[in-house]
Amino acid sequence: MAARKGALVSEITEADLRLLRIFRAVAESGGLSAAEARLRMERSTISRHVQTLETRLGGALCLRGPAGFELTELGRTALQAAITACDTLDQVRDQLNSTHDVVVGQLALGLADNCLTNSDAKIAEAIRQFRLRAPAVHLHISVRPPVDLAADLLTRHLHLAIGGPSVADPRLETHWLFIEEAKLYTAAPADPEADAAELVGRGYAVVTRDRDRHSLALANRLGAERCVVASGLEAVATLLAAGNCIGFLPTHLARSLSPSKPLVEVPRSEEWIYGSDFSLIHGVARPLSRAGHLMKDILLAVHAADPSAADLETARSGS
Repeated sequence: MAARKGALVSEITEADLRLLRIFRAVAESGGLSAAEARLRMERSTISRHVQTLETRLGGALCLRGPAGFELTELGRTALQAAITACDTLDQVRDQLNSTHDVVVGQLALGLADNCLTNSDAKIAEAIRQFRLRAPAVHLHISVRPPVDLAADLLTRHLHLAIGGPSVADPRLETHWLFIEEAKLYTAAPADPEADAAELVGRGYAVVTRDRDRHSLALANRLGAERCVVASGLEAVATLLAAGNCIGFLPTHLARSLSPSKPLVEVPRSEEWIYGSDFSLIHGVARPLSRAGHLMKDILLAVHAADPSAADLETARSGS
């Protein structure tokens, strides 16, 4: 659908807001078919609504067809406008409901992968408490890479995120929650006498990850000639389980793989053990809704109530 000149939008109607909400769901789902379940509409109905909004705005919002789904420049502008409109309406709704002991609306929470098996991560307990206290809130949970979590917060696709270390950004506010410990592993059975340098000397590959300073430092320190690159912790675990590799994994994830895919800590690798801080993150410029504040308060409370987390935080503050 070619862009065309249309009349300026002089007034936003209730129908416009509904169309913007539908388009937002399509854009965030990555296509018309992908948005069917979220909107509970048939694809043909969704397509008709998108076309109506395109006519209203005077141009194509997205390219859709065999080549895939992609937003146009107007589509990206409309998506941000839709998010802003929804945020504003959320604030109005919260003000009107402030005298009632009820929390409603939507809350999008993004998580880093493989947090569930970490006993120090009380995320499931926080969600349980949140659903008990705010059963009317539509909760959306997604698992994303750390870089994508930050980007989705800044583009307002997420309200809150729980992620590991990331590049400091003044546009994001962080609240420490827990530490994830990682050790150097290889597939079992392994030579109990062979340390990392010896294994690399025997031709073992080092599993590295993009933008992961620990695995890159290990490969450089050992002068590894063979490296394999993994994207995501499951990819690291798969390569380690395949054999003839060494690499870092969170201790909780390595334990969860036994006995089906047993991994062992590389002998004499204590110096390589490290911990990663995981934090609750949200945008500075985007006010949290009542649902967002409630989830934030619960997450901070359940992690502060964990004695091991409190001890770790005290140690971190004193170091």
